[in-house]
Amino acid sequence: ELMYAGRLYDKHIHQHRLNIYGTKTVVLPVPKLVAFYNGTDEKEDEVILRLSDAFPEGMDKAASDIEVKVRMLNVNHGHNRKLMEACGPLAEYAWFVEEIRKNKRKSMTIEAAVDQAINDMPENYVIRTYLTGNRAEVKNMCITEYNEAETMQMFKEEGQREGQREGEDKFAKLMEILLGAGRTSDARKAASDREERMRLYKEFGID
Repeated sequence: ELMYAGRLYDKHIHQHRLNIYGTKTVVLPVPKLVAFYNGTDEKEDEVILRLSDAFPEGMDKAASDIEVKVRMLNVNHGHNRKLMEACGPLAEYAWFVEEIRKNKRKSMTIEAAVDQAINDMPENYVIRTYLTGNRAEVKNMCITEYNEAETMQMFKEEGQREGQREGEDKFAKLMEILLGAGRTSDARKAASDREERMRLYKEFGID
């Protein structure tokens, strides 16, 4: 979110031809950072995420010159009812995702689960036309997302096993940090290369 906000400010400055090298203070829009969550872990309707949450344990977080706060809204089916009532397509998408998960729990393949969810979707749903008209693309997108989620879960479980073998949860914690940051390549290396694992422990201050 910090990098995303930086890019938006950079775009705003260039679009409005603002002089950031002058002597006057450049007036910038007040940032509002919001992230939607539709993962499978149970979360409250709204969670405040902070950049300092990612700092190593034992570090004086108050000493940081930068802090970023993000509102994470749970958009899974059954959560944030007022938001869903105000945004019909979002509520419909939440229903769609929940139906896919229900179908997966019935041992359907992801392709079959998506097909069944689209077929079962109420006729009056706004997103139904798009989903039926782009069924192949929707299935490919869902397959990619589910494969990524399964890969991340595999690494987390491997991390827990490795932690048990070492008599600690260091590896599990490392996996959680790497996967949370989208560093799947580093997670693979850490799972098979002890030297790389030691380097990453040091990078994130994991003792």
